[in-house]
Amino acid sequence: MSLVDIIIFFLVIWWPIFFVLLPIGYEPITKENAKTEFVRSAPKSPRILKKILLASTISFVITTSMCVLEYYEVFSLKEIFL
Repeated sequence: MSLVDIIIFFLVIWWPIFFVLLPIGYEPITKENAKTEFVRSAPKSPRILKKILLASTISFVITTSMCVLEYYEVFSLKEIFL
């Protein structure tokens, strides 16, 4: 895989993983703990940085394993799609 292929593969894997992780730990704002006027569906503590780092770590592991599999010619996406 070239560097461009690796970056594209990483980003394509990263986005779905990030969106899957977004609702984890969701706690809506209630009237008791609302300090300002926010939309009630907004999370009380979104923890975005934690979710970005977790999505990046999972995507890095998947991308690395895919590169290793392709390097040792065990599995190749190019053979499937080309």
